[in-house]
Amino acid sequence: MPAFLYPALPDRGDGARLGGAPPSAIETHPLLETHRYLLTLAAGSASWTGGREVSVVLRAGFGIEDEDVVYPDMAMRAIVHDPSPRGGRDDLGWPGLRATALIQRPDAASTPALVRIDDEPVLIQNEPAFADAVRADGHRFLFQIDEDGWPVEGELEDLIEEYLWGYGSVYFYGTPGADGIVRDVVAGFLDF
Repeated sequence: MPAFLYPALPDRGDGARLGGAPPSAIETHPLLETHRYLLTLAAGSASWTGGREVSVVLRAGFGIEDEDVVYPDMAMRAIVHDPSPRGGRDDLGWPGLRATALIQRPDAASTPALVRIDDEPVLIQNEPAFADAVRADGHRFLFQIDEDGWPVEGELEDLIEEYLWGYGSVYFYGTPGADGIVRDVVAGFLDF
């Protein structure tokens, strides 16, 4: 069953969230020496999480013109971890990204979601071949972060100072084990 997540106030210290300090469980993860925290999918947001959270990070200083936008060497990374409250290290968050909750909104059918958790991606350029390399490694689609879902008006219009990947979408994949649980999530491709 698809899930669509939208930024919302007030911020929350646990569950699905965006910006601010990363979960305390990953503050010392080696990736945070070179990457900055973007968001966390809550435990149970999809059956494949197995009760764990998934946090997405982006290489510090990333620009859309950089070379690390092709699988398997993408600047976007995901960390699967035990549920954890927001930590205290705001310096590890992406600069210019406000802290908010990520919520499902039943009234938002016509509004693009920032995060889409589903069985199939929604492509911008309608080019399924973009996923060939990640699928060749045995991974299946899990979720996407779509910049069409950034709020552009109201109390969250200043949520992000600058689009991260050219007003595009990043698609994340993984391989479920025999129990259906994904233990490693990878960024598959960027579409804009």
